[in-house]
Amino acid sequence: MKRILLIYVLPSILILTVLLGFFFSNRALKKQAENYESQIRINREELASMRETMEILKQNSTQVRQYMNLPALNFRDDQVASSDDSGAPMQGNFELAAYSAVAFLDEHNRNIEILGELSDFLESDSFVSLLRELGLSYRKAGSFRGLLSDSDEDFFNLSYRAESHEITIKPLLGDESLTFVLDDFEDGAAFVRSQTAAMRELYSRLHSRNSELMQIYSDRELRNSLREYDLTIGTSRFEGNVRVVPVYRIDNSQLITIRPDVLTGEYRMGTESSSSLADLKTALLDFVETGDIRTDSKIQDDLVEEELKALLADEAFLQRLKDLGFTPAGTTREDNDYIYYDLLGPSGVVKGSLALQKDFAEVYLMDADDVSVRSLRTFTSDHRLTFNFQLETAAEPDEMDSFIPAEGSETFLLIGAHEHNADTMILLHADSNSGELRMLSIARDLWYQGQKINAIFRHQGPEQLMSALSNITGLNIRNYIAIDMYAFIDVVNILGGIDVTLDEALVDPTYKVRDNGRWSTLFYPAGTHHLDGIAALRIARSRHTSSDFERAVRQQKVISALKDTVTSLDITDMGKMYEIIHTSGKYVQTNLNTADMFRYFMSYKDYDVTGQNVMNTDNILYATYTNLYRLSEEEQEKALEDPRFFKGGWIVLPKNNDWSIIKSYVRSVLTS
Repeated sequence: MKRILLIYVLPSILILTVLLGFFFSNRALKKQAENYESQIRINREELASMRETMEILKQNSTQVRQYMNLPALNFRDDQVASSDDSGAPMQGNFELAAYSAVAFLDEHNRNIEILGELSDFLESDSFVSLLRELGLSYRKAGSFRGLLSDSDEDFFNLSYRAESHEITIKPLLGDESLTFVLDDFEDGAAFVRSQTAAMRELYSRLHSRNSELMQIYSDRELRNSLREYDLTIGTSRFEGNVRVVPVYRIDNSQLITIRPDVLTGEYRMGTESSSSLADLKTALLDFVETGDIRTDSKIQDDLVEEELKALLADEAFLQRLKDLGFTPAGTTREDNDYIYYDLLGPSGVVKGSLALQKDFAEVYLMDADDVSVRSLRTFTSDHRLTFNFQLETAAEPDEMDSFIPAEGSETFLLIGAHEHNADTMILLHADSNSGELRMLSIARDLWYQGQKINAIFRHQGPEQLMSALSNITGLNIRNYIAIDMYAFIDVVNILGGIDVTLDEALVDPTYKVRDNGRWSTLFYPAGTHHLDGIAALRIARSRHTSSDFERAVRQQKVISALKDTVTSLDITDMGKMYEIIHTSGKYVQTNLNTADMFRYFMSYKDYDVTGQNVMNTDNILYATYTNLYRLSEEEQEKALEDPRFFKGGWIVLPKNNDWSIIKSYVRSVLTS
């Protein structure tokens, strides 16, 4: 069955908020709210302008007093100081500019003098002769810093401290360093001579160890032993001059790394050291056999299972079961997906069960036929579960990985769903700094924790998908809206259609359409088109001659067009508004209440849609297959030569398997 896209969620936010307006049925109240909002915005802008001007005056005043050798003034940050000096210098004043200019000239001249001292040393006979003697060369790496190199290898970092006329030389491998004054280079020359020989020896040994470490990939016995534990040896990478070999779990999370130790020449694996490759292999297998190599999801599974067992042994819970006519079965049963904790009726017949989903540590209430009734999450007010047992391995997210947006900004997850599948995922970021709405489409084939990212919606629900995308992007995503495709078609038709501009012609020979009784190929020339619901869906669904990524751009164009059309409605369109709400309400799933919708609508209705971004293989992702991505390049080549090898499903991952680049990219395109 063709994958059906879609949706568009922003319209739902806007559409459902109109319901509140209809509920109040008072245009004057809406107008008054808009006036209040406008006045608040103006007041905020004026206050921000005043604060900015005050900060400029403070900086200028401090700078001028510093130049005149006057003591600094203390300013209060909580008020703007008043002054009767109407002629006080302001930003752009000629006099202040002159002060700044002469100060810059003084600093410029001092820098030239400092650079002259350093240049004299670098061109001195003693320094040049030493480099020639040792076969080294000098390369500038900054105004007061340089590197001493031997061919392609950097040996020493050289830095100059102007205030003390000292130079510090530090080898790039090792912890030793030496500082000397410019006019006393004798000790410095002796240090460089002795360390150069040591550096060559270290580099020679390091290159040998780096090369030897690659033999681990040709050890079939070792790889087979690791596979028994669902572990693989990943592609090696360099960190500086050191080759690093990662070992991955089945979910592509890194278990441990192996690398040569620069100073000792031994192999390091975590805190353990091995003097030879044979000892390293033995140590690795010992670690795998005796250590905790569980994935995070397996640890979570074990946590929930422990919680279930404790619950079914709790006297209070057992009494509640007894009161309801239930008795827990003494043993569990399981299939490929679930572990069942059966609840028996008075006659010993299974009446239902609490079932632990193995892959995602989700607990479901099952009926007597093992059909899922509801997730346990849905029995809580916030759809979240807390446990008495805590993960010892759980760690707080790194603050540097989290992004704190400007006050008043918000990020929404828009989900286009059909038959419980998330066909479309778009992050909509309302940026209060710029007054803009920016969109970023998430690749639904992004491979995350052993599954495609859109599978989380089907198996665990929108809350968990929102949580996963927050971890991946570093954004604090708190609100979601999911709409089925049928609502999308009806809403566009009720609105009388939308106008969408295509930058390029869209032709899809695999997509046959029937118009006026005739079948034809899907074709829309470049330009602006007025589309009804079916036509808009066609444009959003087609991807044969383009790609998922190009389709995502068209989806965002449709959302933008819907937003413009809905916000143009007024009180005379109340019939359309009611019909939209009545039609789409049953297809919408969201964690926003009516008050939240109204508040967000009033805050962001005048924002411009400016960013239409797609996470794809042209920027931060690369495409591969589920059975290939954990293999080394050599293993991939051999596997692809075997006609019996099954590549698995098509997936995308962040380039170099570096998930941090997604967070950097998200910040660059969604925030200002």
